[in-house]
Amino acid sequence: MGSAKVSEQMLDVVMAAIAPCTLPQAAYGPQSIEWHRDPQPVWAWISWPHKAAERVEGVARGSNDRVVMIEWYGDRGTLNTVVWRSAVRRRAPSASNPDP
Repeated sequence: MGSAKVSEQMLDVVMAAIAPCTLPQAAYGPQSIEWHRDPQPVWAWISWPHKAAERVEGVARGSNDRVVMIEWYGDRGTLNTVVWRSAVRRRAPSASNPDP
């Protein structure tokens, strides 16, 4: 039998590899995505399949009237996902964690 420590370490590795929830392309609607030359600084609520949603400091790479393509830097490097536009707020480039 393996040790509990090895099992806990493996669980941590597996949990860290779980991707954030992302919206399907059908949610984008008929309007095309406008890709931003200069990523827009934002606060975004990111949903996960295995833990509570979290608010991250990131950038909007593209958007339309329904969705926003978000990119941020997390514990495991650069991550990205697509969220509802209502889950995103603009932020000043130097802002750090103001009230929601």
